[in-house]
Amino acid sequence: MKGALQFLSVVLLTWSFLYPLLFGGIGRRVAWGWVAGMAAGGVVCLYLLVRYRREL
Repeated sequence: MKGALQFLSVVLLTWSFLYPLLFGGIGRRVAWGWVAGMAAGGVVCLYLLVRYRREL
């Protein structure tokens, strides 16, 4: 569980910053709702890792 949360938090937070750079660079419209959802998911995973660090 801990490994999955770590993986998800890293992937979601990284991709939420790279997605606008990638799509903006190739001239496509950036779906900001999708970016906000990925960032929120990464923050939630990080919160769960910190909140339940002793149980995981």
